[in-house]
Amino acid sequence: MKITLLLCLSLFCLVSQARAEEEATKHLLRYQFANGEQVEWKVIHLGTTETKIQGNTQTSKSRSVSTKAWQVSDVDAEGNFTFSHTVTNVNMWQQLSDRPEVRYNSETDTEIPTEYQQVAKTVGVPLATVTISAKGEIVEREGSKANEKFGVGGIVMLLPDKPVKAGSRWYEPSELRTRLPDGRAKKVKIRKNYTLKKVQTGVATISVKTEVLTPVNDPRIESQLVQQLTEGTIKFDVDAGRVISKEMNWDETVVGFNGADSMMKYLARFTEELLPAERTASKQQVESSAPVAKTARNSRNDKPMLRRK
Repeated sequence: MKITLLLCLSLFCLVSQARAEEEATKHLLRYQFANGEQVEWKVIHLGTTETKIQGNTQTSKSRSVSTKAWQVSDVDAEGNFTFSHTVTNVNMWQQLSDRPEVRYNSETDTEIPTEYQQVAKTVGVPLATVTISAKGEIVEREGSKANEKFGVGGIVMLLPDKPVKAGSRWYEPSELRTRLPDGRAKKVKIRKNYTLKKVQTGVATISVKTEVLTPVNDPRIESQLVQQLTEGTIKFDVDAGRVISKEMNWDETVVGFNGADSMMKYLARFTEELLPAERTASKQQVESSAPVAKTARNSRNDKPMLRRK
């Protein structure tokens, strides 16, 4: 009897220990920001689109480097945080086939090319005011949804409901509107598939891939989805509660989107990198104490460099 009791107690201890060890390997991913905090990321977007229709080939290349800033204005007791989203500067370049290249640097150029007139109007102006839960759900939003236009996701990544361990997955469903040749709209259901690859030194590495749930067999629809088929990696600081880096890649080809011999190829890369808090604080101090002088100056060393891995 005593032996049986000891065996039961030992088994119970082993099971409890195993459960404790399993729980210790799980991580609760939540956003954390402080009232009055300003956070900045450097954003680079490279893209090349090649289209071929009736034997004519056209290539469009672009590169943009910008700084996006969040100014946190409120954090409530539940962790919901409200911030204004601003693009503080842009440095852009584009070229279409044999046409002359076009450049614009908001920090140095006094003349704005026609192609970037609308972009220039948005620099330094709050584009959206957003309230988001600690899990990444949008509670309230006013303003632009520009990021979602080219498939890098919403303004934040949705985080899992419960603590997760390496190998855990969670999903973020959404819907896209495409246009048929006759003008009718077609809704396409998609979802982002997130997988926690590992957590090392407090940083969670998360892979993300967009999955198309609605069957699509029409190249004309597929050509409208190429910019939405995201695949990449996100690094999330578990303790600080924020994304510290993001890389998304596209390499898609659609045949027959505009006739039997037509072809579209889209090759792109999008990266975000959290800027050091010291840099942000120093920049705010300089901007508040000294005027900014602008001069017209073009750099010739910032053409896009986008290669297949």
